[in-house]
Amino acid sequence: MDFTMIITVALAAAIIVIVLMLVAIIVFQRWRIGDKNAALARFIRENIELLDEINKNTYE
Repeated sequence: MDFTMIITVALAAAIIVIVLMLVAIIVFQRWRIGDKNAALARFIRENIELLDEINKNTYE
């Protein structure tokens, strides 16, 4: 085979691998952010419930 053909195929394969890794990183980061948002929403909801309970017991 020609040397330039080997280099071309190797570079194309490297670029494809890099793009796939970047896509995987983006998907993973979006998953992590979504998971953190769900945990934060649960934390805020529990705090609101506790605040409501405190206010209810204070004014009774």
